[in-house]
Amino acid sequence: MHRKDALLVYHSSANQETGKGFGLLLIYPPWGKACEPPAGVALLAGALKRHNLACTVIDANLEAQIVFARANNHPSDRWTKRAVAHLDRNLADIRNPALYNAIDRYRQRVMDLNRVVSSPLDSRYRLTLADYGDGLLSPVNSRDLLASAQTFSDNPFFSYFETLIAPRIESIRPLFIGISVCFLSQALTAFALAGWIRSRFPDIKIIMGGGLVTSWMSSPLWNNPFESLVDLMVKGNGERALLELFGVQPDIKERYTPDFDFCDWDGYLAPGRILPLRTATGCYWSKCRFCPETAEGGRYRPERNQDILEDLTALCRRHRPDHVHFVDDALSPSFLRSMAGHTFPFTWYGFVRFTRDLTDPVFCSALYRSGCRMLKLGLESGDQTVLDRMGKGTDLKLAARVLAALKQAKITTYVYLLFGTNFETESAAEKTLDFVVDHSREIGFLNTAIFNLPRFSEDAALLETDDFYAGDLSLYLSFTHPLGWDRRKVRHFLERRFKKHPAIAPILRRDPPFFTSNHAMFIRT
Repeated sequence: MHRKDALLVYHSSANQETGKGFGLLLIYPPWGKACEPPAGVALLAGALKRHNLACTVIDANLEAQIVFARANNHPSDRWTKRAVAHLDRNLADIRNPALYNAIDRYRQRVMDLNRVVSSPLDSRYRLTLADYGDGLLSPVNSRDLLASAQTFSDNPFFSYFETLIAPRIESIRPLFIGISVCFLSQALTAFALAGWIRSRFPDIKIIMGGGLVTSWMSSPLWNNPFESLVDLMVKGNGERALLELFGVQPDIKERYTPDFDFCDWDGYLAPGRILPLRTATGCYWSKCRFCPETAEGGRYRPERNQDILEDLTALCRRHRPDHVHFVDDALSPSFLRSMAGHTFPFTWYGFVRFTRDLTDPVFCSALYRSGCRMLKLGLESGDQTVLDRMGKGTDLKLAARVLAALKQAKITTYVYLLFGTNFETESAAEKTLDFVVDHSREIGFLNTAIFNLPRFSEDAALLETDDFYAGDLSLYLSFTHPLGWDRRKVRHFLERRFKKHPAIAPILRRDPPFFTSNHAMFIRT
């Protein structure tokens, strides 16, 4: 019997037993940036509630961060003592828009908060406001993830599981617990949570999904190593899978509005309520050779623009967000045109491509009037040949006009650069430096990254490769650069040339520590 069919039988039989419990508990586990609620579980909750199915959501990422910060009762050094003493003030300030007008004070508050959450841990663990790591276990090794499940009491969040999650499980008594794993920084704790649930509540069935799980399951080498722990692994959008688990056969065209009723809106580490919303799954371009999603072959599935606008109206009425974060891979030109035709009671930002519409100052001004305050753009390179060979579809002359038009419209730009691709040389990297310098007045923020080769990309078969991370779940490979432009040389160029340029260094210094693009829209540039 297929595992999903077996769970459906379990659900049917459990409903016939008196007092057996019902419904689904969705948990978004630690650890990641706690600026906004998780969009994925909100959509799952919306789908289940649309069909009158019992569903409870716990944003354990936010809860654990606050609990963990308040548990630092024995600071050992002067900085930590000060940070602990001022914790309530720092939390209040990070939620106050006025703080973001004073970048030095903002940095101090963020660094103090980070000190509070990072200092009480054993040296084995690495914890920041944005990341979690374990010196003994790797999130890209299935055996280590299973070890995390088996030794769940070693996890730093074990006491949080026991004191705050266990009572709610006992109260709700769900048939299923779903764990949404979107980032590597969540993986080890997600599996510790699963192991704890299996030990503490053995009758509850465990479901696991989310963006990271989807990437794992998209591998042509996927052979589920977690069958002994997780009852059902879900690839891609989980709404249909969960509904079918409860015996519901949704119409293939049925759509759902996210349900954010679980949110502690005023608890997130941001200056106001940020509502995350997705207008499509996948990328409408899907041709970039460096992108892991291209290698995974995910389909582009957009929502109708009118449906999204109606969702925004309904969600604004219910939750009164101050800001909206569109979490798409890239907002489509047609959706941007729809936004430009309206005004909204919130500001918003999202990822876009360099398109012809954005070269028009009038159009960009209309976006600003709609509430747009920042756009993230993947430039990747300032060398046209590199862009063409990587399939980016970006024209540098057009990109220059886009940056100018957005600057004129007072829309901040957060520009992403990718160094060390197999198409780049040092001279190409110099051209990227030149492009950024030439347009430095129009660039609000910069993200510089060194290229990791997607394991199953078309280029992986053409290069001499090795494991980037030691683990069967690693999504990337290291490679011998065909033009000799290896990671050591790239890193040297970035540290000695690029980041020290007087036109670029001030842009990099503006980047919010730990929160990066999640807070950048609020920083005055």
